[in-house]
Amino acid sequence: MSRTVTASKFVGTVSLGLLTGLSYTLSTTTVPPLLALPSATPAHSTFRHLRTLTSRHQVLLSTLGVSSLVMAYLLSPPRLRHPYLLWTSLVISLGWSEEAYSKVKGKISQKKKTAGDDVRGKRAMREGSWTEDEEWIADEGNVNGEAVREGMEGWRVKQGVKAAVWGFGWALAVVGIWGDGA
Repeated sequence: MSRTVTASKFVGTVSLGLLTGLSYTLSTTTVPPLLALPSATPAHSTFRHLRTLTSRHQVLLSTLGVSSLVMAYLLSPPRLRHPYLLWTSLVISLGWSEEAYSKVKGKISQKKKTAGDDVRGKRAMREGSWTEDEEWIADEGNVNGEAVREGMEGWRVKQGVKAAVWGFGWALAVVGIWGDGA
């Protein structure tokens, strides 16, 4: 059982380190070149693709990190159940707190909103939510360059904050593993 606990701690810490590195790299080296693209349309499509892939990888790594650290806590003997495992799992979850809050807020506001006869309202009601991309698209289907830039810069800041939060969690996990002697 000791090897399982040690492996779980290691997997959780490495996952959190990869999560931190992913967010840091996105905020510092990936988004700035997208902001320099000459046209809004390729920037928009590339950014949408980047956001989709990033979300998928961040969910995978954060789920792996939380589940590994909680499993290590639960499988540890009572005298070795260190609370840093739960604190680190909580910090991983804090990185998603803004998204969770905005989804809950969006669902509440969507229930309050009544969609009239306009096509966009009907489509949003059919799909279940408004997408962030809809505000970037003008009436004729053209992409609004200023809105795309603002969206990218806001997302870049979010990734920087996530990198800081998850970096703190990673440091907490490393110090905890070091203290355990695992």
